[in-house]
Amino acid sequence: MRKIETGGQGSELLGTDVGQHEVSADIQRDVDRVAAVVAAGFRGRDWKLLVDELYLYAYKTLHTAMRDTYKLMQLVANSPTPLVLSSDERSALHSNFEDRAVIATMTISEAMSTLPNSLLKGGYNPAANPGKNGKHKSLTSFFVGRCGLVFPRVFYSWRRERTDRFVAAANEHMRGWIISGVLRETADGSASAEHSVPAEVTELYSTLTDMIDKLKPRNRAIWRMTLEGYSRGEISEELGVKLGDVDNALYTFRTRVKTLWREGKLTVPSVVEAEWERSRKLDAVTNGAAR
Repeated sequence: MRKIETGGQGSELLGTDVGQHEVSADIQRDVDRVAAVVAAGFRGRDWKLLVDELYLYAYKTLHTAMRDTYKLMQLVANSPTPLVLSSDERSALHSNFEDRAVIATMTISEAMSTLPNSLLKGGYNPAANPGKNGKHKSLTSFFVGRCGLVFPRVFYSWRRERTDRFVAAANEHMRGWIISGVLRETADGSASAEHSVPAEVTELYSTLTDMIDKLKPRNRAIWRMTLEGYSRGEISEELGVKLGDVDNALYTFRTRVKTLWREGKLTVPSVVEAEWERSRKLDAVTNGAAR
């Protein structure tokens, strides 16, 4: 008969029957490590090494899970908070390394904050919980399970912070009208607001503004800042997003507008086209002088 300690405060020696609940040497080593860090009050070298090991394992596991919706749903299956993801969110988690890194770190931090109390109460007890097919759970798997419990709550908090930040930025940048910035490759603000604005220009502006207002918060913030004359680098820095994300938001919306333009669903007034032609000639003269 094999004896193991659970590691919980005031834990007893529990007997396990060979062939039924006998633990492997690796699991026994995990049990011994838990008992040691509990006895040391979660201080010292052993605790630090254990935290580092759990962090690295959970970080890689969470990254992998977030790239695959099925794996992620398996991970959070026992969470008291249901996880509901939109198709855009699933796509973003799959493709965006930086977002996965932030969410993984936040999740691990949350799970780690409650780990000592759980271990103190004997939460890791493989002898009493043989798991599926009688296979005992390792300490790393136990910790990943705790990450799965808190993941939905952490994800919603992260999403709320991101959305609120971009909404605030989008709402802040609502000044001016620079029509040419939407259909041209750059927004230089050359159209003058000193003169009276023709009705057809106002109509076009309203149409484009409505389209921008219907964008997702991040893309809306990017476009409003663009129309105010911010550079791509300035937008990237202020919103805390990659330069590629800025370019993608600009390109996607411009492509959509140009498609409507070609299909005749969006009319560009002659005064705007004349302004573009004037700007092109000015740019050509300026570039020629620079040579």
